[in-house]
Amino acid sequence: MDLSSIANTINYKYQSSSSRIQFGGMFSGLDTSSIIDALLSNDVQRANNLSTKYKELDLKQKMYQELDDKLEGFMNFLSTFKLQSTLLAKKVETDSQVLTVSANASAVNGTYYVKILSTATNSSLLSGRTIGPDNIDGSTTFGTLNYRYTATNSVIKIQKGSNTYTVSINTSDTINDIVSKLETIFGSSNVSFTDGKLSIQSNEAFAIRQTSGTFMQVFNLSNAPIVQSGSTYSIQSTAHVGAISSNKTLSDIASYRGLTLIDGQLNINDVNISFNSSMTLTQLISAINNSSAGVTARYDENSDKLILTSTSTGATPISVDDNGTGLSQLLGLDTGVFNVGSSAHIKLSSDGVNWTDLYSSSNTFSYSGLSITVKDISASTQTISVTTDTDAIVEQVKDFVNNWNELMSYLYTRLTESKVTGKEEDQMTDEEKMQGILKNDSFLRTVFNRMRDYITKNFSGEIKYLSELGITTGSWGYENMMKGTLELNEDTLRAKIEDNPEAVWAFFGNTDTNSQGMAQQIQQYLRELTKFGGQIDSVAGLNGSIAREKRVLAQQLKDWIQRIQKKEQDLWSRFTALEEAIAKMQSTGSYLSQITANKSSS
Repeated sequence: MDLSSIANTINYKYQSSSSRIQFGGMFSGLDTSSIIDALLSNDVQRANNLSTKYKELDLKQKMYQELDDKLEGFMNFLSTFKLQSTLLAKKVETDSQVLTVSANASAVNGTYYVKILSTATNSSLLSGRTIGPDNIDGSTTFGTLNYRYTATNSVIKIQKGSNTYTVSINTSDTINDIVSKLETIFGSSNVSFTDGKLSIQSNEAFAIRQTSGTFMQVFNLSNAPIVQSGSTYSIQSTAHVGAISSNKTLSDIASYRGLTLIDGQLNINDVNISFNSSMTLTQLISAINNSSAGVTARYDENSDKLILTSTSTGATPISVDDNGTGLSQLLGLDTGVFNVGSSAHIKLSSDGVNWTDLYSSSNTFSYSGLSITVKDISASTQTISVTTDTDAIVEQVKDFVNNWNELMSYLYTRLTESKVTGKEEDQMTDEEKMQGILKNDSFLRTVFNRMRDYITKNFSGEIKYLSELGITTGSWGYENMMKGTLELNEDTLRAKIEDNPEAVWAFFGNTDTNSQGMAQQIQQYLRELTKFGGQIDSVAGLNGSIAREKRVLAQQLKDWIQRIQKKEQDLWSRFTALEEAIAKMQSTGSYLSQITANKSSS
């Protein structure tokens, strides 16, 4: 009996509740188990039939779910295929290096001319003063200038003309002392210290090389160029000597300036950014840049100032509030210099005579289906050509035909395929088990026929039949029509696109109620099939007709199993009683035989 198979089908574990010892022909010699199986065979067969039907319904439900996925896949393809951007694609050509252009379906074919007068710029806010101390004078000792580098005793070699000089600079030297030492080489008034920068000039070519120490770094001369102007050569610090290192903490910077700093939040464009005095300037900048404040912060080492630049172009405000922490004063933003961003400006013409002025806060302009992004201004006029992208449209229609054929082949195969034979169920793959389940299924036949009817349907519009686009059942017309598959003649399609691309799109994608396109109509039909509570859901959904029938079968199977169990237990009880009776008879017979034998011997 295949009771375990039946039970597994409905997730019901068969267990005999009998606790009696069963005697299978021990005294009678009968094959009790086989007799009971034979007596139960009709009941078991009916239960097995229900189990087979249950499994078939389960497979059918899975097949309907697979059908739903296939139809939804094609419907989703149609959602993009039917759009004007797909079937009225435009091709843009330009040899311009200063702009890029794209065109959507509404762009009119033709030649366009563009003059780029200005590009959009970003707003910025620059520190109104240096971040490091700017009150350093000649009396300051070299050893205290530790704002960016650590000052150490230094030795420099100066070549001036054909002569070479060695200068020792000690940390105890004042800036005035250093100027005096250099003046012995370059002459009085040729060395100066102004606004925190050291300047040297000479009427002879010169070069400076540091052999030890950090003098060149502290005075920011390491990367300073020797500049020649006529017969005069000069060098100047790239930054003032009070310029700080961005790796200094905010607390250190505050101490350099004699300012008080309180931990808290910096508000930029209404976005709060938390900070504390132990953070370095680099860490603060990172916190600003990682926020949603819409600005990019950067420390300019040469000017020793912070620059906030808006991430978007155009007249974008940059508001800063340090919430009374003193951070704005520390960064020089309380007296910051604001530079407002500007809009981009171009002139556009379709004839080279009449021009339209266009402005944009970004560098991208949208006009009559064109999207133009400018990179730089140009004195020359840029030329753009817009045409219908016939190749792209042909490829899209080919995709339609391929997707159509894939779907229709699937439907036709499921309608006509036979079940797998010659294999036991446990030897089959899931695909083999499902094969033939929907053969000649009435619902699937309706879907297939409805889809196939679209091949020859008369649609409203300038193009009425699919065949006018070169899409037919082809040279194998009868066989392809039976299967619902299509072939594409690209030459016919190209000619129709070049003649009237709008009509090609309208045939597929028109959304007007009285003249809906083919793709639009198919998509609406498929939506009715696949939507929640739709036709497929009413059959194969959780509460569909198949699920309801499965629940009824499951209950019937449970009832039959219980009936078989009860009947089997009853039969075993009877046969066990028979065996017990026979055993008693045999025991009595043996006893009588023994008495008779004893009397005879005596």
